[in-house]
Amino acid sequence: MPADDLASNHSTAPARKGAARLLHVMLLIFAGLMLLLLLFEWMGWPFLRQPLSQLMEKQLQRSVRIDAPFKLRLLGGIRAEARGLWISSPAGFSEPHLVSAQGVALKLRYSDLFGIPPEEPYMIKAINVDHLTAHLVRHENGDSTWQFSKKPSDTPKPFPVIQSLVVKQGTANIQDVLSQAKLKLVFSTDEGAQQSQAVSRVKLDGMFRNQPMHGELITQGFLPIAAQHADQSMDAAPISSQGWLQYGKVELRFDGAVHDALGEQKIKGKLQIKGPSLGELGDLFNVTLPTTSDFALQGNLSKDTTGWHVGIDSAAVGKSQLSGTFHYDPRPEKASLNGELRGKRFILADLAPAFGNDASQPDSDKVFPDKPLNFTSYNRMNANISINIDYVDLGKAFREPIAPFKADLNLNKSKLSLAKISAKTATGSLSGTIAIDAHEEQNRGKAATNLQPSPPNTADKPAQASVPADWQIDLQLEDIDLARLLAVSAQREQAVAKGKVQDSHYVSGKLNGRFDLKGQGESTAQLLGSLNGKVALHVVDGKISHLALEAMGIDAAQAIGLLIKGDANLPMQCAVVNFQAKNGMAYSQLSLVDTDVTTVLLHGDIKLSQEQMNLKLSAYPKNFSPLTARSPILLNGTFKHPEIGIKKTPIAARVLGAIGLGVINPLAAILPFLDPGANDKMNIHQCQQTVRKMQEAAHKAK
Repeated sequence: MPADDLASNHSTAPARKGAARLLHVMLLIFAGLMLLLLLFEWMGWPFLRQPLSQLMEKQLQRSVRIDAPFKLRLLGGIRAEARGLWISSPAGFSEPHLVSAQGVALKLRYSDLFGIPPEEPYMIKAINVDHLTAHLVRHENGDSTWQFSKKPSDTPKPFPVIQSLVVKQGTANIQDVLSQAKLKLVFSTDEGAQQSQAVSRVKLDGMFRNQPMHGELITQGFLPIAAQHADQSMDAAPISSQGWLQYGKVELRFDGAVHDALGEQKIKGKLQIKGPSLGELGDLFNVTLPTTSDFALQGNLSKDTTGWHVGIDSAAVGKSQLSGTFHYDPRPEKASLNGELRGKRFILADLAPAFGNDASQPDSDKVFPDKPLNFTSYNRMNANISINIDYVDLGKAFREPIAPFKADLNLNKSKLSLAKISAKTATGSLSGTIAIDAHEEQNRGKAATNLQPSPPNTADKPAQASVPADWQIDLQLEDIDLARLLAVSAQREQAVAKGKVQDSHYVSGKLNGRFDLKGQGESTAQLLGSLNGKVALHVVDGKISHLALEAMGIDAAQAIGLLIKGDANLPMQCAVVNFQAKNGMAYSQLSLVDTDVTTVLLHGDIKLSQEQMNLKLSAYPKNFSPLTARSPILLNGTFKHPEIGIKKTPIAARVLGAIGLGVINPLAAILPFLDPGANDKMNIHQCQQTVRKMQEAAHKAK
């Protein structure tokens, strides 16, 4: 070996030995540190109790106290145990603390501590507590006891999500101005230490959205229900649960299974609800439901990650019988409701409260209610509901129902529409669209879900200086049989049975026409007071009571004769009703009934805003009558108190003439009542010609 190489080996050998010794020392130090770490982990890091309290105070910006004995585990996540934990309320709150707990066990993932966006809630994996009291308070400005930041620019934190919570004894006092909640929750759970079966209870009392709220949930242990973390929720079965809730006069009962109640809220079971109105049920769950008569429903309820699934087997709303399937999804920016409403029988009067008709507070002067409708509820969600009802009862005035009734209900950005209406009644049909645009308020914010609705001054109260709701009604009538549609009186039926009347219907024929109307308003009365558009109706192949025509013409002789020999319906050569509405005033542009014996013309106006009528029925007999006191019939007064009278001037003139003639010859007194009638005959196919002639006659009669 060369001398140089030998010298090099002698010089590097000590360096190698030094590096080896350094490596061994480092390994020993690392092993020592690992042993020390394991020792501290086994001991539970008791010396970290005070530094941890100080760290939490710094992070939470409030006083924190952790009571010994204390144990902490850091491997695989954070797990802490302490005899007690006390966290103060932030400045500006009078509550003594946010949380005061004894016998605390806490689990956190490291991901729960870092990188949480301001708009996202804090996540707590699990909390086990022997005894706990909490004060959950939120002020109108959004500040809350669970908000751990004082930066004005920060978005207020939502309520924290606790994925697994076990409390042997606990109380939570909730006061939330934004959700109008003032509730007290009392928890008690016995996991079966001395019982064969675990029983847990959660009781609720207080006020919610200005309504008293009470409830109770009874389960077979709360721990498996609340479990969400993988080592429990994957294997834990749903737990049998029964509960009830009373919100105002709305009562709910649930019997089924609950799992992961504080996480994904997996729920499945039977549901029974009853109350004075579906609208009050909608207020509870912050969904848009109509104001109705009293209701009682039962069905199935389930919840998963996509939202709530409701199957209504039977729903009695007033006297109506309905059913349906619905899915409520709270995940989008604005929650959505989709499904199908079905029904065997629906009574239209049961929906009257939705249009402001409150039977408990009758209006002595008005027919149409002026009670503001709850259009602000339209902002709570979007909806797509298909409607398929077998039988719609229109009321006592109608002989036949609508059967069936089909439509699509859509609610989107506060615009409600009942479109694709397809209704069959009396061998005819009704179709079209009814739409209401309640004008979404931009500052109303997101529609909240569960127990966090939009603030009371934005979501559930009428917005100040808001734009009135826009209404649009576009309906078409086609070949509706009036004889089958309209009800008849019992007296008329008896007259038919006795042979005094040939037809029980005063009017018959195929009704056709269209309603094309628009308006604005926050109530039914306001809508009518602003209507614009037209109503055009006509009857094809119609007939009308001869007795009714003669009564309109005040033909005493004809009427007496018909009463003796019996009434008979006359064919209508022309039957038209045409009203034009402008700013709540409806004018009769063309309204008449023409037969072989009489033509009746209706003209005048209706003040919809004041519910006042100013109409005149003028009859023009075409035949000779010995006792005719032909004079227009006046329809005046209000809708609530109509007045029917006779224009006095024509009759008075005839009566004075009769008195004068009677001085000469008593028999001549009958002459003023003789009416030769019209000589020309109307062509039944020329309704327009009839209109022109009767308008000229009406003008001369004024």
